[in-house]
Parts: sequence; C-alpha cells; structure tokens
Amino acid sequence: MELFYKKPAEKWVEALPIGNGRLGAMVYGDPVCEEIQLNEETLWDGRFDPEADNPETSEHLGEIREAIFSGDHERSEALTQKYLVCRGAGSGHGHGMNLDYGSFQTAGSLRIAYRGADGVLPADYRRSLDLESGLVTTSFTRGGTKIVSRVFASYARGVILCEIAGDGPFSLDLSFENRLGQADYAPDAIVFRHAFPDSEAYALLAALEPEGGTSSADADGVHLDAITRLTIRLDVHTTYVRPGIDGTPKPSNDPDKALTKAEAAIRAASGSFDTLLGESAAILSSLLGRAKISLDYADHTPDSLPTDERVLRMREGHDDTGLLLTYFTYGRYLLISSSYNCVLPANLQGIWSGDYDTIWSADYHININLQMNYWLAETCRLPELTKPLLDYIRFLSAHGRRTAEIQYRANGWVAHTITNPWGFTAPGEGASWGSFTCAGAWCCQHIRERYLFSGDPDVLRENFDILRGACEFFLDFLVTDPRTGYLVTCPSNSPENHFVTPSGTWSICAGPTMDSEILRMLFTTTADACDLLQMDEDFAETLRETAKKLPPIRIGKHGQIMEWSEDYDEAEPGHRHVSHLFALHPGDEITKEGTPALFDAARVTLDRRLAAGGGHTGWSRAWVTNFFARMREGDECLKNLNLLLSRSTLPNLFDTHPPFQIDGNFGGANAFAEMLVQSQSGKIVLLPALPHDENWKAGSFEGLAARGGFSVDCRWKDGQVVEYAVRGKPGARVTVTVNGHDEEAAVIA
Repeated sequence: MELFYKKPAEKWVEALPIGNGRLGAMVYGDPVCEEIQLNEETLWDGRFDPEADNPETSEHLGEIREAIFSGDHERSEALTQKYLVCRGAGSGHGHGMNLDYGSFQTAGSLRIAYRGADGVLPADYRRSLDLESGLVTTSFTRGGTKIVSRVFASYARGVILCEIAGDGPFSLDLSFENRLGQADYAPDAIVFRHAFPDSEAYALLAALEPEGGTSSADADGVHLDAITRLTIRLDVHTTYVRPGIDGTPKPSNDPDKALTKAEAAIRAASGSFDTLLGESAAILSSLLGRAKISLDYADHTPDSLPTDERVLRMREGHDDTGLLLTYFTYGRYLLISSSYNCVLPANLQGIWSGDYDTIWSADYHININLQMNYWLAETCRLPELTKPLLDYIRFLSAHGRRTAEIQYRANGWVAHTITNPWGFTAPGEGASWGSFTCAGAWCCQHIRERYLFSGDPDVLRENFDILRGACEFFLDFLVTDPRTGYLVTCPSNSPENHFVTPSGTWSICAGPTMDSEILRMLFTTTADACDLLQMDEDFAETLRETAKKLPPIRIGKHGQIMEWSEDYDEAEPGHRHVSHLFALHPGDEITKEGTPALFDAARVTLDRRLAAGGGHTGWSRAWVTNFFARMREGDECLKNLNLLLSRSTLPNLFDTHPPFQIDGNFGGANAFAEMLVQSQSGKIVLLPALPHDENWKAGSFEGLAARGGFSVDCRWKDGQVVEYAVRGKPGARVTVTVNGHDEEAAVIA
C-alpha cells in the first residue's frame, strides 16, 4: 500500500513523512533541489520553570467559588483570570519559542541540488511512500541518466538513510539549512551544532559515502562530481534529559555531547542500504500487520490515480473506498513512526514540524488531543506504542504534585490543559481554556484502557500510585455546590467552550458535565483496582462514596446532554469540542442498553452540534465519527469519514485543524476499528456500526483488539457475519454479539 504522486512537493504539507519514533523527516522529492526536512522528538527550546505554579490561587479560591455560586459571572470570570492562571508568559498563547515554555521545532533541512537541472519536470517523474516499508522513493530521468532516490528512517538502527543512484554519472551539491547557525562541511560529512540558551543542545551529522567521481567541500557545501551513487547516513541528537520536580538533572548545553551520540549511532548503522532497509521494514510491517481491514468494493478506478488527485476527487464528492482503507493504514503508520521506541509521546504534530515557532508549540494538549493520539494503539494491538505515553503520564504526575501543593494546597497531583517536556503542569495563561483541572485525570483513562485491553493486573499495580494521586487531588479539590448539594469541581470550564446568560458570554463555572464523567471513571477505576490488588479497602470505599455525590448526567431543554450544571445555551452551538459526550466515547458510561434516555440525548447533542457547523476541525470530525460508532450508526460513520478526507485532509493525507494537526489522523483511523469491533460493554460486538453502503457489504478484518486480552478476526457478506475467531488465552470464554444475537465463543490461541 502506498501514497504516490506525479509531481514533487511544493509545500511542506505535500511532502512525505518518515519516522522511527525518535527521528522524523519530510521528503519533498524535488528533482531540481531535494529537501529532507528533519525533526528529533526531544528537540525543544525552553526549560524547566519553577515559577510557573501560582501560589495566589489557593489564597483566592474561596473568593472565586463564592462568586461562582452566587451567580456573579463577571466577577468569577475576572477573579479566575487573575488568580487561576500560571505565573509568567505560559505558552505565549501557542507561541512558546524563546519563552521558558519552549516550542518543538525543526532541526533544519538537508538540501540536495542536482547540477544541470533545467527546472522542467521530467516526463517519467514519480515519488511514493510505501507504508509497509517506510520508504520514500523518487525517480526521474534527466539528460539520459535515470536517477532513483530512496529515503527511510531505520527502526532497527535509529538513523535516517538516503541513497541516490544513477545508471550513469551525475553531479550534485549538498548543503544544510538552519536559520539558527551555519553548518560545517567536509568532503565526507556535514555537521551542524546548536545550543539553546540555558537549555539543551543538539547536533546533526550526515555521513556521505559517494561512489565514483570526486568530492570536495567549501563554505557553501559539499560538491560531488560525476558520481554514480551516494549513500547518506544521518542522525540528529539532543542533550535533553527529563527534569525532576526540582529541575535536575539539567540538560548539557554542549552540542558536542549530542554530536558524540550521533557519531556512535551512525557507526552502528553500517551495512548496505538494502540490508538496513530490510531489517527496518520487517519491524514496521510486523507492527502494521497485526491488524488488517479488507473490503470487497467494486470501483478500483481511483486506486491507479495519484494520492493528491484522489483527495481532490473526494472534495468534489466522489467515493474512494480504497483511499479510506489507505487512511486507516496511514494512521497506524504515523503512530508507529512517532511513537516507536522513543522517549516522548506523539505531540500535536506527531514528530513532524517544519517550523521553529511551531503552531501551539506542537505541545501536549491534554484536554483531548494527546488522548486521541493513542486510542488506536489499543484497538489496533500496538500496546508497545503506549509506553512513551504512560511514561509521560508518570512524569506529569510527579510535576503535578508540585502544582497541586503550590496552586491549591492540595494532596495528590493535577495537570491542566497544556504541557511540555519540561514539566509544565500549571494552568495556562488564559483561564477560559487553560484552567481545566481534569486533564490529568483524563490521562489516567489510558492506564485503565491498557489494563482492560491487556487483562494484566500488573498494569494497575505498576501505575496505582498515579491513579491514587489523581484521586487524592480531587478529594481535596471538590467542594459542595450549595445550590444542588453535589460535589463539584469549582472553578472549572467545559474545555474551550462558552455559555450564554442574560448578562453575557462566559466560560468559568462549577461542575461541568465532563468533569463529573471523568471523575466517576477515575474514582471507579481506582476503587476497582484496590479490590483487584487487595489493598486500600478504606480508600476504595471513600472513592465510591464520593463518586455517588458527583452530579449525574442530565438532559436539557432541547433533549440534549447538558454541558454545564445549568441548562445554558452555547455561545458557539457548533463548537469543535463535544466534551460532555466523554461518557459515550472514549468513556463507556452512556450506552444504548444501560442508559437509553442518555443514549438518545447524546444523539440529539450530536445533531445539534453538526447542524450548527460542528466537526469543522479535523480532530473534531474524527471524534464525531467515533461517537457515531458508539451510537452504532455505520452510515453516519461513513459519511463523517468521507467528510474527514474531503474537508480536513491535506495532499499528503495529513489531517488539518487547520493547520496540520495529527490527532485527526489517529482518531480517524481508530474509528474504523470502533465501527467493526466494540468491547466496552463486557462482551465483544461484531460489526456494531457497519455502513449499509454497497462497498461495505462484504469484507473481513483480522487482529482488531477487544478488551480482556482478545484479538478478533471476522469475515462478513451481505452485511452479516459468516465466520469469526476470537484469539487469546486458550480455554477462556467470552460472550460475542453476532448478527444481533449473543453467543458464547471459545477462545483459541
């Protein structure tokens, strides 16, 4: 399966992504001057900031709450903006470069200029990305010489390799572009070093191995004349170290230390290009091969068209079932490429950014975006990819203890809307969006899902301190709402949304619906872990009693799920966040069988959002598709997948918010799995949201995951299951819903 094009990329969003978890690159495929733009997962400016947590919050918490409970929205909004924000500039409103917060950024670009190129696109030009090998290939003929360029990021050796070969001699010039400094050139190498002030340093090394011809270097670059082949082994390393709550250890500011790591990695990446490609492709194809979806669709005409033309056809209203299946594979390819054997989880752009001051700093938004990145790691049986996420949640929990103590004088830990590799867990600089206290608690759902999908109690045992710490914070933070008697988060907000009252438009409130949904999940998960692990019985009882005092999910005047504790209307009825449906997905509190009235109200909520223009961002459309999968409405799922590709997909299949944001790719890929297998109810449901579309009438899937440690294969025809298999621990039994009927299924190895 591949993406292919008949013209080179003219813009970054047309280039093709490769990655091995730690390193990423965008390959343009330019036959005149090739550009390979580079990233490294820990390449951030910024630093640990011990002053971000705001001690004034706790001193004024009572005052803020009094204003909220009295209905004085103007005063509560002003007080929250004054006191429940970080100190300092925070994220710089999404531009953290040169601030303590920092920004993820490009390492620069390797330029390969073909001498004698006349700017005319060769007639036989072609570029492609093979999703099963991770290889980008560009081929063309110029001056009678056939040139083939191949680039991949090695999963086995951890470096990027490029080979340019011709069936005759060719000449080219290499240079490295980075606005932060100048590279050093030698006939066989390019070296770049940079150190961020009072922060980490990084270095790039490109080892050049030309065959035939001659090589020379000057201040402008490396010049290769009449060669027949060039192999480039390239690495970028940083001196990043994850800081503890006191800011130590600090990263070295010496780029030569990063260069030493790069030199060692390149030495270890010896061997022929094809041998190294083979060992890397074996890793990638093995991971991708764990889950497969096939559809017996009739119209294969678009399959022969270039990918950008297929995206354009979908924008014009044409169906392309083959491109939908490619999108499912591409989402998994991107997650593997940005999460395999690495330190940090995939950020807002995975591991790819062509900027120095990346939009939203390409940080970690934990009010939906980071969480959405990893849904498909569970449903598509890629559990090792969750390791950087779970490690990062532990990192947040440590730094969040500092924030809980300083900001709130509370026990446990808390993290708010935005965070970074330096341990920022304070609220953001804007209270209306940055003071979401349940963001860290939402992260804990990934511990829950990792346990449920694996069936391994050690997941809970190893992460119990994180769960307990999150609960401890809210046991201290929750307060009784004198108007209702419920325990509520206060102050709070429903992520990034605003409500309308006769006095104006506001965001700050007490007890928004999403908070209660998340906390019921957190308290129940932790209490059940106590039971399973036979520990902390009194704590488990406290959690269960506290959960009973949280506000219930309620139905509002329009028949919708109420987003706030009062039945307000939204200032933006088509808002991109649909936070109050957390209990439908990724949670499981709202179900058709268990809560039919709420289930119907969730459908009304979706109707209202979409009728007002909701789903207008890529990640929002992806979430909507997952909602409809849980609603078991396959036709709506297919409609929204088509909208995701036709309205929110770039020429290289990257998702766009706009601009590029990768969570839509990941959330969209997960929707395929949710349409075909669900297991949140305690049983395995086959084809819960299969579209009635002709192209989906017959097909099969292999290896999709079900909770309990199960893997499921299935084949269907005319919309009905004709055979299936459940794999897992031999001898186990599980209930499977097949064609609307429940049956007990034996599990095979």
